[in-house]
Amino acid sequence: MASSCDVLTQDPPTAFTIDETFANPTRIEQSLFGVYDGLQDAEFLGGRALIYSDIRSGETSQNTTYFGNVPLFQQLSTDVYATNAWAGGYRTIFSANSFMQNLTANQSKVSAEVAAQYTAEAKFVRSLTLFHLVNLFAQPYNFTPDASHPGVVIQLTAPKSGAEAFDAAALLPRSSVKEVYDQLIQDLTEIIPALPSTYPDAFSRVGRATKGAAQGLLARVYLYKGDYANAALVSKQIIDSGNFRLNADPGTAFSNYTTAESIFSVAHNLQDNPNTNNAIGQHYGVSRRGDIAIKPFADISATIFPADDKRRSLIVRNATGTPFTNKFNAVENWTPIVRYPEVLLTRAEALAQTAGVTTEAVSLLNQVRDRSKGATQVSYTIANFANKQALIDAILTERRLELAFEGFRLYDLLRYKNGVPAHDGIPAIAYGDDKLIFPIPNRDVLLNPKLVQNPGY
Repeated sequence: MASSCDVLTQDPPTAFTIDETFANPTRIEQSLFGVYDGLQDAEFLGGRALIYSDIRSGETSQNTTYFGNVPLFQQLSTDVYATNAWAGGYRTIFSANSFMQNLTANQSKVSAEVAAQYTAEAKFVRSLTLFHLVNLFAQPYNFTPDASHPGVVIQLTAPKSGAEAFDAAALLPRSSVKEVYDQLIQDLTEIIPALPSTYPDAFSRVGRATKGAAQGLLARVYLYKGDYANAALVSKQIIDSGNFRLNADPGTAFSNYTTAESIFSVAHNLQDNPNTNNAIGQHYGVSRRGDIAIKPFADISATIFPADDKRRSLIVRNATGTPFTNKFNAVENWTPIVRYPEVLLTRAEALAQTAGVTTEAVSLLNQVRDRSKGATQVSYTIANFANKQALIDAILTERRLELAFEGFRLYDLLRYKNGVPAHDGIPAIAYGDDKLIFPIPNRDVLLNPKLVQNPGY
């Protein structure tokens, strides 16, 4: 009875002051977990930030009606999905910044090593979020020769109150895309030494930031920037670590979320997910609500997928004549952020760009392809590629198959200055079209006069 009364009479966490929240090492660690919880934001990296890439890439059907004008490229500046994505991303960044500021003020309560690791974890969350924001709301890095075109707001501090947030001095303009990428590279490079290589438990090994997770994101930043030398270097560091490997079956990572193939994911479960409307498995899962059919991808995959490729049944599942993806079929699906196949293909592409057709680049491509290809297909050799471009094309095709519906396709098109092909009744959208990126929410433009709206909105 006494024990029960003690539990029932405790103050709820929302009643804690900052001093109480950061009172001891246990509460500080729990506050850090709250930063990761921010990644589950229902409107952003809980799944929708990935979805917004793929439903605008030409791979999904026009009847993706749940997302309104987003897949039709007909958004207005008042679009609710753009507004909620912007707010969701910056909510997560606020959480990370607030934690770091309060940890600095209470740093004496944990060791210097622990404080450095926790700060690094929070910076990883901030970097991951900022990276997705700049890709959603800004044209790709190479849109201008020096990437001087508008990016997004780089928010490195958290306002202490709502009043301060809207003080004129606190309102920030959009930084250039180059400035955003420079910040990402600086932060990710700085945090890698402070992050652990792994954790004792499987959940944390994938659900918390590790050196491999930060390196994986950094390699992607370099790849999207077109800095292939550094993309090759960082991806090699991940490979050489020996901490990650491909599963025997390509579908395992989408039902067992903590294998050595998954480097970082946003973790969910039935009790703790973006909610039943926003979970990635709810949107894609044909056994759930199934908002997103993939007929264009299914039609194309018939020509680029070998009939006996193991990924056919994983990626394409026909239900009552309508194809859906089988990758995500549960509300509790973890949101995959960095997987080892991406790392292998990043190094392969970066090597092809910098050194042409090499034995290593072909071998890396084969590692991903061979675990899924059927008996009728033979492994690639150098002789299969007449030139550098032929190898790059094969790597990009493999990315399209292996990373399907994980948020990559649109950005892979744009970084090579390709538009979105016509699909399922939707006309082609040329590279550079204003509608290829989200509008800056009109609400935020009105609240912050320093924000410049994207052209066309």
